Amino acid sequence: MDTKQFFLNPEQTHQRHYEALRAIHLDNLTIKQAAQRFHFSAAYLKKLNAQFRQDLIQGAPNFFVSMPQGRPPGSAAPPQLAQEIIAMRKYNRSVPDIHSALAAKGEKISLTAIDRLLKQEGFAPLPRRTRQERAHAALPASMEAPASEPIAWRDESFPTELGGGPLVFLPLMAQLGLVPAIKRAQFPKTSVLSDVASIMSLLALKLLGNERLSHDAPYSFDRALGLFAGLNVLPKNATLSSYSYCVRREQNLALLHELAALFQPDDSPCDTFNMDFKAIPHWGDESVLENNWAGMRGKRIKSLLALLVQNPDTGMLVYSDAGIRHRNENDAVLEFIDFWREGQHNMPKMLIFDSRFTTYENLSRINGEGIRFLTLRRRGIKLITQANAIPQEHWQTVHIAGRRKHPKVRVHDSLIEMRHYEGKIRQIIVTDHGHEKPTFLISNELDMPIEALIAKYAHRCLIEQEIAEQIDFFHLNSPSSSLVIKVDFDLTLSLLAHNLFQAITRQLPGFEKCTVATIARDVLQNGANITIENRAITVRLKKKVHLPTLFELPWMKETTYLPWMNAAISFNYASVS
Repeated sequence: MDTKQFFLNPEQTHQRHYEALRAIHLDNLTIKQAAQRFHFSAAYLKKLNAQFRQDLIQGAPNFFVSMPQGRPPGSAAPPQLAQEIIAMRKYNRSVPDIHSALAAKGEKISLTAIDRLLKQEGFAPLPRRTRQERAHAALPASMEAPASEPIAWRDESFPTELGGGPLVFLPLMAQLGLVPAIKRAQFPKTSVLSDVASIMSLLALKLLGNERLSHDAPYSFDRALGLFAGLNVLPKNATLSSYSYCVRREQNLALLHELAALFQPDDSPCDTFNMDFKAIPHWGDESVLENNWAGMRGKRIKSLLALLVQNPDTGMLVYSDAGIRHRNENDAVLEFIDFWREGQHNMPKMLIFDSRFTTYENLSRINGEGIRFLTLRRRGIKLITQANAIPQEHWQTVHIAGRRKHPKVRVHDSLIEMRHYEGKIRQIIVTDHGHEKPTFLISNELDMPIEALIAKYAHRCLIEQEIAEQIDFFHLNSPSSSLVIKVDFDLTLSLLAHNLFQAITRQLPGFEKCTVATIARDVLQNGANITIENRAITVRLKKKVHLPTLFELPWMKETTYLPWMNAAISFNYASVS
């Protein structure tokens, strides 16, 4: 090799740096001329020259010394942290999951470092799994979640597998003013967890359809769920399970009053209500429970009896009570009327319920209050015989609007007197409607057309559908306790979660008639990458088939300020699924 060419045409990077700077400072070349001679960009050489001058001022003599490649000595994960990473991988936790769990504990380690450690230990890449399989992967028994505390705001990024869905509700909650309503209900608080943080923690699990509070292992390390509640992570199951022991019925009623006002649309007055009972079985100690009729099982079972009231126009649930006993079962409708009156609402216009919901004496009291009702009459052999004896010319055929298997039915409309009811009551007997026996509708609504009354009662099946959804998604059929106050609080939160889903469903094109479980599965259950910068939360939801539909919601296209957090939240698409 020609030694002269070695100096005239340097190839090594550090030698080129040296020759270029030497030409600038000794040969008086401009930065542009030196950059052309030694094949640098002018901007790069200008920056290099500035750095060289700065190093000389600071007295650094090693500007041209080659830096060692790779990680510096001593930068490997500490032994205890490495053992935690290995333990989590043995339970099939992915690298992002491990990173998120360690970040929840305040451990700072990069995804690359975790991946390198696992490869060094001989772990093969995990097979592809669904999001639910990843989220419900077990955790090692030795891995303990950190204690819950109010979130310490700092600039950071973290992933989540299922926490993206609940975060979508935050702008809606800000729009409704839900957090101030929770504060006004004055739920219990602790020295660490506020009333809002406690309720929001339980609500997060409700929105995910979590079956039991004890099944919180997949969520106890999820930073996004903690963020939803304004915490670092959600409280442990012992805290959540014991919280309801401190809640009183008065606090549940206070929240129900607030929710009735929040979820009442301006364009649809809340004046007609569907009412129904639900027997909630308990599979533990049943000694304190009464026998109640369970229609789904066709028999009486040891259970708690709960009342649910629904606005049929909006699908929103407006009232619940899990403290119904045999001694006050017939008066539940009167208690609801008192509840609605105490909330400074207008009196209900019409109440629709089943035949065994209350007594005829109470129907007379309801009529005296000026409230319309529509219910079934308890039919017996004598009543059916009397209906069959009615001459054919006294019957009329009516057409019931809507898509029905039997749109044309035969009816007999008359005013009758009943025992324990003051005055006359309207009775409509319906036949040719697909059932072997006639149906007897009774009402104090004397002016409404027959077709409208029949359609209203047929529409009552919606409350049964709402109960079915509660059983399915919110696991109303699996209470964790036989204590009424715990189940009543759980039912109140289920009502809140159901109404939040309904508020979103009404604004999702093509999903207006879908169940809560379908909305959660197809639209809301999703992972995300979350970035926090100066209290600005950016949620980048992962790719999903119906994600464009979700972004049809108005608040998904803009930044929303969350007053109770003093933070702003916005949503975007992530680049991965």
